[in-house]
Amino acid sequence: MTESVATAQQFNSEVPDSEFWTVHQGDARKLGDLLRRAALVAGREGQPFVQTTITSPPYATLVDYGSENQIGFGQSYDDYLESCRSVFLEVNRWTLDAGSMWVVADSLLERRRKGGAPSRLVPLPFELARQAEAVGWTLREVIVWRKDRTRPWSHHGKLRNGFEYVLFFVKSNSFTFEVDRLRETNGLKSWWVKYPERHNPWGMTPDNVWEIPIPVQGSWDNAAFRHACPFPPELVRRMVRLSTNDGDVVFDPFAGTGAVVAEATRQGRRGLGVELNPKYVSLFREGAPTMGALPSESSSVGAMTQRLLELRMLKYPKDLAKQIVRGGFTTTHVRAVTVEVKSVNYKPSRTAYGRIECSVVVADDLSELDRARLSKLMLEVGAKPPLSKYGLEAKCDIVSIAEASSKFVGREIAVYTKGRTWHADFSIDGDRLEDWVRKTGVPTVVPVISPLLVRQSLEESL
Repeated sequence: MTESVATAQQFNSEVPDSEFWTVHQGDARKLGDLLRRAALVAGREGQPFVQTTITSPPYATLVDYGSENQIGFGQSYDDYLESCRSVFLEVNRWTLDAGSMWVVADSLLERRRKGGAPSRLVPLPFELARQAEAVGWTLREVIVWRKDRTRPWSHHGKLRNGFEYVLFFVKSNSFTFEVDRLRETNGLKSWWVKYPERHNPWGMTPDNVWEIPIPVQGSWDNAAFRHACPFPPELVRRMVRLSTNDGDVVFDPFAGTGAVVAEATRQGRRGLGVELNPKYVSLFREGAPTMGALPSESSSVGAMTQRLLELRMLKYPKDLAKQIVRGGFTTTHVRAVTVEVKSVNYKPSRTAYGRIECSVVVADDLSELDRARLSKLMLEVGAKPPLSKYGLEAKCDIVSIAEASSKFVGREIAVYTKGRTWHADFSIDGDRLEDWVRKTGVPTVVPVISPLLVRQSLEESL
């Protein structure tokens, strides 16, 4: 690269706003001018504006990234840590209270020690954590990134390393962490059918071991990715989805080939990066590489979410009947429980999964005193586990057999008679409900009746 190109790509105040969210050439130890301008462009002049930082500091003295006066290679270890600390401090100053910082790092093997002592494994990620915490960050989570290929390679007395650490730091208790965005229903055990209330409808909380292979050098057919430590787009995507929202600023002070900036932009955020090596900046500016489509969300995820919500709503009246029987009533008194779905929340939420209306169908000869006692019992059991754990807004009342039938005139209803609310035994016209209840007599198990028809096999997955 010629000096004129390198100079043109260094950060300066003449960069137009429309071209500002990109990778700038510069030194991560001198972020002041860039971040002040960024705050102005972001509409927060002189104030914090960064939502999250995703970065991997230079790998101490192990890797030469091809720039003069770089952090790490050519420095003493203490100077290297001090440089990282100064970067963490400046990033912290410009990060919003709800913001965060992700640092990807690995341990390293000290090559030579005085006196012929054995080489020592240096816990670099936690050395960096100490530097970050010293300037105001709080280490919140440690993720193991299983990546198949990593540095350092194997040595005598050391196994081949297959993972790196991903450290998640926060600035305050109000940090953004949208875990629902990474939930998945793949891999649910077969008992999800019987116990839908024990499963989040949008899937399991992801664990802290992420298996994401790094790009094979050259596989993207773009020289920009011939980099010592390439970031796979999926790794960046997870961090962006967890800790930011649309339009937020995602920053990388050690941008390298710009994988963080490119993926943040693709996720609808404003990506900003700083990279010392002008060759990498030039390659990024010439056109961010096409990274290839990420795996699409499986269409079965939506089906599984819907089915889990349906099963949850059908099992609620079953458990309501069970609690009523435990409270002293029998199937002589309670002949059935009907349930209607009033609304469903198909998006991840910390509020209710939906609203249902339950009607406890009682025998004609149930006394007014027993009705009052039953009504009180229903309020009590609905306010505590297990019913309170269903995450449903449930409105429950008491109806006669005739009143229950009148609710479903002209509608088809499913009948669940054996406590298996995941599989309807049959369906009937609502007009026939009263006749069916009276002919059935006193049930062994309180049946659940609903317009919601589900026939789910215990072995079948969606």
